[in-house]
Amino acid sequence: MNVGSTVEHFDSRLRVPEPPGKALHQAVRDGLFAPLVLVCGAGFLALYILSTATDVWFAWTVTSPLTAATVGAGFGAAWVLFVLAMLEPGWANARLAAGVPLVLAAGTLLTVNLTDAELNPSGDVDIFGTSFSVPVADLWLIGLGWAPLLLTVLTVPAQLNRRPDNDGDSRVRTAPMPAWARVIAGLEGLGLVGLGAVLFARPEVSWWPWRVSVLDLRELCVLMITVGLLLLHATVGGDLRRAAIGMAALVSFGVLALIGVLRYSDELRWESPSAWIFVAAVGVLLGTGAIGLLLLGLLRVVLPVLTTVTGADPKVPPSTKRLRELGLGARSKITPHADDGFFGPDSVTWKVWTYPSSLTVGFQRAVVVEELDPALVASVDATGAIRNRPRARYDRTLRYFAMVAFAGTRDTMKAADVLVKVHSVGIGIEPGSGKPYDANDPQSQLWIHLTAWHSILYAYEKYGPGRLSPEEEARYWADCAAAAELQTCDPADVPRDRDGVRAYFERMRPELVGSPVARSTMNHLLHAEVMLPPMPPVYWLGTLIATTAQRIATVASMPHWMREMSGIRQSRLLDVLIVPVMRVSFRLARISRWFQLGALHLLSPTTTSVVAPILFRVPPTTSETLTPAQARERYGYPKPAEAHLELRARQHQRVFTDRQQPSEVGLVESEDILGTRTQ
Repeated sequence: MNVGSTVEHFDSRLRVPEPPGKALHQAVRDGLFAPLVLVCGAGFLALYILSTATDVWFAWTVTSPLTAATVGAGFGAAWVLFVLAMLEPGWANARLAAGVPLVLAAGTLLTVNLTDAELNPSGDVDIFGTSFSVPVADLWLIGLGWAPLLLTVLTVPAQLNRRPDNDGDSRVRTAPMPAWARVIAGLEGLGLVGLGAVLFARPEVSWWPWRVSVLDLRELCVLMITVGLLLLHATVGGDLRRAAIGMAALVSFGVLALIGVLRYSDELRWESPSAWIFVAAVGVLLGTGAIGLLLLGLLRVVLPVLTTVTGADPKVPPSTKRLRELGLGARSKITPHADDGFFGPDSVTWKVWTYPSSLTVGFQRAVVVEELDPALVASVDATGAIRNRPRARYDRTLRYFAMVAFAGTRDTMKAADVLVKVHSVGIGIEPGSGKPYDANDPQSQLWIHLTAWHSILYAYEKYGPGRLSPEEEARYWADCAAAAELQTCDPADVPRDRDGVRAYFERMRPELVGSPVARSTMNHLLHAEVMLPPMPPVYWLGTLIATTAQRIATVASMPHWMREMSGIRQSRLLDVLIVPVMRVSFRLARISRWFQLGALHLLSPTTTSVVAPILFRVPPTTSETLTPAQARERYGYPKPAEAHLELRARQHQRVFTDRQQPSEVGLVESEDILGTRTQ
């Protein structure tokens, strides 16, 4: 089992931040954590799923199914712990799991040896008419006891290997645990270890809130001590990022244990205070893990958002204290735009584009659909940016469209002007037709422009408040035509109503091609996780759920002829089911402006500062709107179609005559305006 290759496969879409210090040794990943995943999975199945059949499937017959479910919840949590540890690239963030097998294995073996109890006898298994005697108890003792001990001992040299794999310092706390959290976690850990040790040494079975044998109680004590030591390890480390896998395991244990209580509620002596103490203790462990993950998320997502929108120094080390400092009066610290841009707060454009569906599903639909244009996808494929730097490419593109909708007119005019230089690089020969293509071609620009504005409106209507009124729709397409003045296309070619937009796409349909490159690129862009920053594995499940829902919603918004052309398959049932899910999700997201900014920051960090003043209604420096024509006159910019003609001619000379690569002068200049190209 080569777990390393599995991790690399995940990394193709979901990436893990580079760890400080040494990497997780392959011997520890494959030789310790991987086998323990199998063992813990088997323990979870035998004890939690089959909790009423321990006389057949486990080493001994557990007195109460609630005991089996509780210990099984521990194995389920351990499975989560070891899976996440395997996915971590660095030893510092996986180290928390390394001591768990030693405690669990030694404790289980000691429990069995100290307790005078009968283990389950061998069971007979019939395979193809041949009967075999299976020593169930012996196999479990090997799997839960001797094998983990042996694997831990064998991998100790790899664990202690101090060879650094990069120049980072593993002692640096990237997400410091606040002092109050360390105190609480430390007290919980000490309490669990102390209580577990006392009950293990002197098992008073009458105190426990349900019927247990001495053997069962001691195994529960082993679980308590293991969880307690895990909490103490995390407390000493004092870093939420390093404790992340343990916090996820605590949440898993809490949820599974509480489900076990609900399944076997009749087993508990509810009249005894000990029953309520047990339930409360499980709830506290669940809360500890959940709060820890929440704090980590605040430091990883919200703090960067606050730093960006307030203009604070990004080099200051992260901490919850820093989070509070920036959070207090954050709205007053947001840098306002110079003016209300080209549309203003009363425009339909702001109404539609500020809804959470717009810069998520709407924009993803736009960048996916536009790849059906052979010239555009040829340009995209030639640069390789979508494949090699998808996050940077998506970030820069989204920032530009957000600037057109929301930013001050001077900044937007400058961005539109430099975009002509950027597009001067996008020239070449389209492989399918053999004809030259040019990213500044007016028809290509019209296709991109209309696809974006139509997609964002369609997502708003399908997953948001619904259709605009006829008057609002007319204003929206008038705004779209005004925004077209910032491109090389002719605003007169922009349709002014829904029927005109439909007619445009019907005219374009014969020119669209679902080539292998287009299909591959569209499929790549439908996986929004490629646009996300490196994330700790504890957030991968939630990330995949969110990005999968977004993919389904985006595909559901595409017409069937377009799906067939691009080779995208999705059932009509999913098309229907995703609508209420996304409507509710976007409505909930709209409740918190900080949540919206946090989600946007994950997708496009440079767009955050553009949208923040709009979401928080921060008044601009000057309350006025301009038309693109007025802005050109005021700031001295030519029409985009007439801009940088000499540069564009030189680029054509280099590519089509001299057979050289185009100059990147425009790309370099654009980094100060549209963001870095190297994320």
